[in-house]
This record gives sequence, structure tokens and C-alpha cells, in this order.
Amino acid sequence: MNVPNILTSIRILIALVAPFFLINGSLWVRIIAGIFVFIAIITDWLDGWYARKYNKITRLGKILDPIADKVLILISFSVFVYMDVLSVWWIIPIFIREIVITVYRFMFLSKNIVVAATRSGKIKTVIQMLTIGIAYILFMTSRHFREYFSEHFNILLYIALTLTTYYTIKSGVVFLINNWRNIKRFHQIS
Repeated sequence: MNVPNILTSIRILIALVAPFFLINGSLWVRIIAGIFVFIAIITDWLDGWYARKYNKITRLGKILDPIADKVLILISFSVFVYMDVLSVWWIIPIFIREIVITVYRFMFLSKNIVVAATRSGKIKTVIQMLTIGIAYILFMTSRHFREYFSEHFNILLYIALTLTTYYTIKSGVVFLINNWRNIKRFHQIS
């Protein structure tokens, strides 16, 4: 365990716990949960930067980092669906893409095939994280700060969800196209 892997482990822990505090939490519990999720999002950038800068990239990190991202994204979106902030229809393509691509990444990793993140995949992750932040702001203003609530938040959320869905599907297609040989070879070996 090095610094990047510790940061990633913290992100997983936050991702498993913090979103659930939004469900039945008081105002202050929800604010603290939001702060922790923000910290988790920052550690996503920080652990990768640190690992590259100080040459601390490890096999464990290659496994933990995508798990941490998926746990944070999928649990956060699920909690917002449960609380009627988002429609389930928005997150179905996200769930399908994240699960399918993650399974392939781990299958490749088991054969020592490392698949680098693509630009569209990085954009997708940033937009997903921004969408979580926008959903959180919409939720908090509609529940606790009505005087600051605006219908513009709904419009902004729909724009963010549209971009999230687009880049989620696009990055999944790019992954499949870029790795089609590996996918075919893996299925022929199995």
C-alpha cells in the first residue's frame, strides 16, 4: 500500500458510506456527506497524479482505481434515483456501460493486458462527477434551501445528464472498438 492506493481506498470507503447519509440525514449530515463525496472526487485526480509523478503505479492501483470510480458513481446515482432526484432511465446506460467495460478490463488484466484510459473515458468520468455535484446541489436546494432553488438547476441537471449519457455510451463504444481484437482473442481462449 502506497500513498495513491491509500487515497483510492479512502475513496472507496467514502463512496460506500457517504451517499447513504443523504437518504435520512439532517441538513448538517447531508452537508458533511456532500463534503466527503467532494473529497472522494478530488482523490480521484490526486491519486493518479501522485502515482504518475512519483512513479508509484502498482498492479493493486490499477485494480482499485476503476473500482473506486465505479462504486462512487454507481452508488451516488442510485441514491439520487432512490430519492427521486433522477429517473432510473438516466442511469441504466451508465450501469450497463460501467459494468461491461469494468468486467472486460479485469478480464484483460488477468491476462496482463493493460488498457489505458481513453480521452472519451476521462471526459466521461469528469462529466459523471460533475453531474453528481449538480444533482447534489439540486437536491439540497430543493429540500433545505428553497429560497435558493431555481428551475435552472433542473435544466442544468438535464444538460449534465444528457452529456453524461452521451459520453458514457461514446466511451463504451470507443473502448469496444479499440479493444475488439483483445475481446475476440479473450473469448477464443476461454
